[in-house]
Amino acid sequence: MSLEAYSLFRPNAAAINTGLSPLQTYFTGPDLKFHFAYAGFQWLPLLPAQWIYVLVGLQALAGVTMALGLCYRVSASAVFLTWGYLFAVESTRTYWQSHYYLELLLIFLMIWMPAARRYSIDAWLARDRNLPRTVPYWTIVLLRGQLVIAYFYAGVAKLNADWLLDAVPTRWVLAQPDMMGRYETYLASSTLEFIRGILRSTWCAYFINYAGVLFDLSVGFLLLFRRTRLVAMILLVLFHATNHFIIFDDIGWFPLVGITTAFIFLDPNWPERFWNRLRARRSVKSEQRKGSKTPSAQPSSDGVRHAQPCPAPLSNLGTTSLLSTCFVVVWLLWQILLPLRHFLIPADSRFTYEGQSFSWRLKADVRQSSPAEIIVQDSAIIYENAALANGPLASSARRINWPQWHGDHVIYRRITPGRIEWERFPEIFVSLEPIVGERFIYNPFAGPGINRTEAASLQRVRSLWQSLYGHQPQAIHSTFGLTSLLNSIAEGLRAGGNSQEAAEVTRLTAEAGHGSSDLLDLLMGFHHRDKAGEMTPFFRSLAPFALAGEPFKSGPFLVIEDPPLLASQRHPSDEPLLIYTTDLGPEVKELLPQVCIFDSQEPPGTPPYIWWNSPKDLTDSKLMHISTQSFFLRRYARRVAEIWQRDYGRRPIVHAVTSMSFNGRPPQPMVDPAADLATVPVLWLRHNPWIKDLETARIPASAIAVNPAFNAR
Repeated sequence: MSLEAYSLFRPNAAAINTGLSPLQTYFTGPDLKFHFAYAGFQWLPLLPAQWIYVLVGLQALAGVTMALGLCYRVSASAVFLTWGYLFAVESTRTYWQSHYYLELLLIFLMIWMPAARRYSIDAWLARDRNLPRTVPYWTIVLLRGQLVIAYFYAGVAKLNADWLLDAVPTRWVLAQPDMMGRYETYLASSTLEFIRGILRSTWCAYFINYAGVLFDLSVGFLLLFRRTRLVAMILLVLFHATNHFIIFDDIGWFPLVGITTAFIFLDPNWPERFWNRLRARRSVKSEQRKGSKTPSAQPSSDGVRHAQPCPAPLSNLGTTSLLSTCFVVVWLLWQILLPLRHFLIPADSRFTYEGQSFSWRLKADVRQSSPAEIIVQDSAIIYENAALANGPLASSARRINWPQWHGDHVIYRRITPGRIEWERFPEIFVSLEPIVGERFIYNPFAGPGINRTEAASLQRVRSLWQSLYGHQPQAIHSTFGLTSLLNSIAEGLRAGGNSQEAAEVTRLTAEAGHGSSDLLDLLMGFHHRDKAGEMTPFFRSLAPFALAGEPFKSGPFLVIEDPPLLASQRHPSDEPLLIYTTDLGPEVKELLPQVCIFDSQEPPGTPPYIWWNSPKDLTDSKLMHISTQSFFLRRYARRVAEIWQRDYGRRPIVHAVTSMSFNGRPPQPMVDPAADLATVPVLWLRHNPWIKDLETARIPASAIAVNPAFNAR
């Protein structure tokens, strides 16, 4: 537990956010605005950062003193309370890491056990007192039973077609490009590629999956019996070593926990026997050096040597009380029944997550999702009945009761790159794009058959601007395609001696195509590195929506620079500002307000809706969790409703548009988009109708070979 405290300060893969520590991701980060406590623990406050550090430091210290047996019960209680607080106050950190739950259970049990009676500082300090030196047998039974249950249900979780028939998700984990990358400095390239070839083979994935199932289902029982215990210990070390050194890099101290806790299955007097053997060997060597005979067996009066008796087991079989027996039975029965509750629910609980909490499902499935979109429905702002709009349905602005709206008078219109009909766009419109930001764009194709030359377009812009706003724009410049920008970047990189990045730009330009996520990530990286803003004019001169994949269309699109005018039009006026935009990706957090009004280009006349900017309110980790787990999403919808009620004085309806791929299946909705997630109840032992069931029973063959969850770098 001291190592767990240490790991909270260290960046690791389990923290979701690259480069951040778990403490920053879940407890102390500046972006944290709320926490997802476990049900029943919502009353727990998230302590300020400095107190979190004190808490973790106390856990580290108490873990050491607990291991040494110094003030044992106080130390165990301190570890349980500190780790229990961190566990309960932020469930997104712990609900999918089963070994955190196992650690919590074991620490709680050890508070009540006299585990410091023999090898401890407490026992040494009390050596002159006639105190018990053994422990009741129920303590060993309870700890062994808890571990057997954990291992067994980890195997039960893998008894499904995905794991057994398709070797998923193991085959995708083994196929990752950086598999075994940590050993590049230790192994020759030929050796490394040979090992990778074995790991990436299909038979290897099936072998690991079937071996994993058999191990989980049997190892606990093998450890219970003396004849099979040695084999079980060898298998256990191999299993955890394989997980830690080859397959996973985000399971923390679980391998160490798995190996060390298994010592409880050995005979209770194993430390005595171990030290006696060491003493005997040292004594033999000492006597041999002196030329004497080995003292391993002492001669008796009849001249026959007899082996020394082994020390008696240290467990006390005769002190188990009725209360202790009842506690052991109730605890183990509860642990046996709790993971079975999902079998009572008529839905695929792997997808719905109904009855899955505390069910030992570590690394059994893979979920990949698009960020969940939160839609707020407030009939006082957007008319539900078209007749009340007092105008044509095609006009979004006339369906909005602007006096009731607290934000800017702006409508964001979603468009689909590749299907844009420029003839239907205004002659001058405002666009909003990643990296580029907001721009005034002159559209030379506005109206049927219109396609002005660049000179005519420039003249037209100046004339329009003067007549509409009484002044000329600060600047007008033409646009160019994304390929031209990429070629310029590649040439600049080569000239600067960075041929590797130049080759990457060229490769992505040729292979990925416009609008690809890899290409956009690369350009985003260049944008963030450009602290002086030297590349900004080039990005702002891109053709409209080129970054989103809109093909370059030869024509004099013009960018009109007039920032003061753009800012002034965002404020309330008679006619709201219409801004055309696409999927903004992670930059939506900075580019859009917390709540805004959207409509869509497809189909024309789509009614407006209120969109909640979740990335602005959520960390990356929390956004990922609400997008892959229905119960987290419901709790967040309730938060949105509460904020809205505070600001507007009325409780809205909150919908969510979701898309999740489970184990490589086609993406599907996770929840009913028509459900009001702010009011739906939770049924604990029945299927919740607002949660969608898994629609595709088997993983399609086309999805098994390559899975995007492990493709992106």
